[in-house]
Amino acid sequence: MASSQQLLRVLTRLEAGLAVLACSTLVLVLVVDVIAVDVFSVAVRGSPQVGILSGIVACMLGLTLATGSGVHFRPTIADKIIPHVWADRVGDAISAALFGVFAVFAIEFVTQSYAYADRVPVLNVPLWPVQIVVPYVLASCALKHTIFAVSPKTKEALSG
Repeated sequence: MASSQQLLRVLTRLEAGLAVLACSTLVLVLVVDVIAVDVFSVAVRGSPQVGILSGIVACMLGLTLATGSGVHFRPTIADKIIPHVWADRVGDAISAALFGVFAVFAIEFVTQSYAYADRVPVLNVPLWPVQIVVPYVLASCALKHTIFAVSPKTKEALSG
């Protein structure tokens, strides 16, 4: 349990750092673009695209950060069917399976984007390096839910 908690804490620090970087990039791009337009009457080429991509990365990382801290909403439909002791475990197991399946599809999506050499309009840079955050986040959520299903005390320790 201690090693899984350490792993999840390291992942959380890494993901939080990347989320802060993505949010900071978004804010910096917006501020620079607003100043450029309002002061110099010149738009910064590609700033909307960089801002949107940064926002997507930040939002995706927010998903895994929320998962890691156990703050997701949980449907209570099965609470009367499944004993309360098992409800969280079953929910985490189902979530782990779903996130795992979604991660596989996301890997295929990014692989195709790479194969077709999809590029970001205006910036003309490859799209797949930004898209790679999607399968990473989904796999990270699957890993976290798997750990929580196996060891509910880990979830309690991290959410507290």
